[in-house]
Formats: sequence, structure tokens, C-alpha cells
Amino acid sequence: MPRLETEPQVADLNHGLFVRECRSRRGLTLEELSERTGLSKGHLSRFERGEKFLSVAALLRVANALDVSVSAMLGESIAEDALHLERATKRTFRNAPKKDGGYSFATLSRPGQETGTTAFLVEYPARARRSSTAYHVGEELLFVLKGRVEIELPDRTVVLEEGDFLQFPGHLKHSVKGLATRSQILVVVVNQDSPAA
Repeated sequence: MPRLETEPQVADLNHGLFVRECRSRRGLTLEELSERTGLSKGHLSRFERGEKFLSVAALLRVANALDVSVSAMLGESIAEDALHLERATKRTFRNAPKKDGGYSFATLSRPGQETGTTAFLVEYPARARRSSTAYHVGEELLFVLKGRVEIELPDRTVVLEEGDFLQFPGHLKHSVKGLATRSQILVVVVNQDSPAA
């Protein structure tokens, strides 16, 4: 007699991940979602991890609490707030003071985002260097789009050429210097902190 499959299928595991992402984008904790839906925090947590399933009625309550359609919540369609598009023509660059290197930068991440991933486009004129070192929580990822930059870390200096990528813990003190006439880098900071589960 064939054995019945009781483990969640890969596609089923994604449903919980979509709900967790949707909940996080709205800044809700599991406890708050539990209060809004009448479902236990533990059951919701197990659903988000792909260990449990929700009935159709429960899915409807969760979708209502998150103010999305069930199809958007399950990843069958895209919720409007799931995408953040930053058009090059609408991008605003801000200039750092000359004493701090005179570089310019534009934020790329969605407005109002407090945790998660933050992205910047940074432009350095030749020999521009921050006068102070930077450090922060999370991981820093640098990708050189144009030119050449020098990254000074506590125990070494790394030169990055166009197309090079560097990743390091953000708590390491670091500074960046432009080496070409104009260098442009994509800086992404990934902070694993998110709204409390």
C-alpha cells in the first residue's frame, strides 16, 4: 500500500514565506497578526516556516488582516507594495560636504523602511575620500558600476575595478576613496533585524 505524503511540498512552503514577507512589510509582529486573525501565534509561526497549513477560512482572515488578496498573499499575483521601482530619471542625488569627501549619493530603497536591506548609489569624484570611517550593523556589499575605488579596512586596503564585488561585516571600520575621474558604486547594507516574530 503506498504511503501518503505528509510532508509539505516545496510550493506549499512558499505560502508561509509570502505571508511572513507581507507581514514584515507592514511592520506587524506575529502577536499582532494573531490578535487580528484570532489564530494562535504558534500556528501562524509554524505556517510561516512551512510546518503547518491554513484552512481556506484562515487564509481569508490572514489576507484580510494584511489587507491583501489571498492570491497576492500566496504569491500568485503581486501586491502593489511588494515592488519598489526607482527610476533613474526621478533619482535625487544628495551631496556630502566637501570636508567629508564631496561624494554624492542617492537612496534606492523603499521610503520608510527601517530594517532589512538598504541600497545606495554612490558617486565619487577623483581622489574623493570620506574624512571619517564608517561602521554600522549588518553586512555591506559593494559593487563597482564605473571607475575604480579603494576600500580601506582596519588591516588592509582593497582596490576594486569596474565589475568587482566586495562583501564584509558592516561593523568593520571602513572608508572609500574614488580612484578614477568618476567612480560609481552600488552599496547595499543588509541588516537581518526585522519586526519581532
